[in-house]
Amino acid sequence: MLTGRFEDIIKLLEQAERVLLLPHLHADGDALGSCGALAAFLKASGKQVTVLTEEPVEPKLDFLPGLCGVEFLPTEGTTAEPYDLAVAIDSSAPDRLGARFPLYEAATARARIDHHAAGTDFSPVTLLDNEWSATAEGIYLLLHRMGFDRGVDRPGWLTAEVEKAVAGAIYTGLVTDTGCFAFSNVTAQTHLIASRARMLAGNMSFVSHRVYEVRSRAYTRLMRTVYGKMYYPQPDIAVLCLTRAEMDAAGATDVDTDGISNILRDIEGVHAGIFVKPDRTESGVYRVSLRSDEYVNVALIAKAFGGGGHVCAAGCSLFAADDAALASEVARLVDAVRAGIAQ
Repeated sequence: MLTGRFEDIIKLLEQAERVLLLPHLHADGDALGSCGALAAFLKASGKQVTVLTEEPVEPKLDFLPGLCGVEFLPTEGTTAEPYDLAVAIDSSAPDRLGARFPLYEAATARARIDHHAAGTDFSPVTLLDNEWSATAEGIYLLLHRMGFDRGVDRPGWLTAEVEKAVAGAIYTGLVTDTGCFAFSNVTAQTHLIASRARMLAGNMSFVSHRVYEVRSRAYTRLMRTVYGKMYYPQPDIAVLCLTRAEMDAAGATDVDTDGISNILRDIEGVHAGIFVKPDRTESGVYRVSLRSDEYVNVALIAKAFGGGGHVCAAGCSLFAADDAALASEVARLVDAVRAGIAQ
């Protein structure tokens, strides 16, 4: 269901000269692709646009800046001068902007474009539809209203080269947030938009290869631990808790853990997977990835633990001072998933 009006976002974008785009923490392909597409379009129209990330772009997505012709700056790479407009992209809550939230608040105008149903309405102007498979789907619909993919009716400044860049970034967002169009969030509209993006961008097969097929040697080493440690508190729930020491032993970073939560969910007979790993920097904080089939809404479970996400893919954080406390928190999470499956 659509929340907000395209016209309100368009008005803000047209009035602003200096625009700040903020993807969520640990930005994925949808967040970065959506930012890249919007930034490329706005830059071509004459706007000054900054895309500010919390961390450097992860290696599997490092083709995006070149693809869309947009630089993704780390947090320290911006000025303190307030922007005319700040837009939170693919962000369900203020804390998903991390250390950049003060820059968002300081902007003259603020907006949010998202597709997460379980979130916090922290923006004066929000455009959100939880039926979009990805925020990139909404970005296409927004830019189409502003002249993108209009054929001969497109604005004079919108060249074929710019449209190719915008389309490539949108396609990347769709591929990465739909499991290469395999997830239940995919609709007929998703395929139509993907088709239009593919026609404009050209061959994009390298995106799925980079995101889903290329694995580091550290990931391969880590999988020995993954398969040895996962357990089943009941037949239809799979759980994995990794320690930082286990990741270090494999030479693995957080990037190397991408996709592990899907492995848990994809086991025969399993309706929900729970993957827990230590936070990158904060001691006593653990990041949780929840995956499910359609038997349980993990977004509701994540929201109860202070997180959010989608029906079949969500996340939250656990807080524990020691191993015993963590075990207790994981047990509480398992109970919540168990109750969700039973409903």
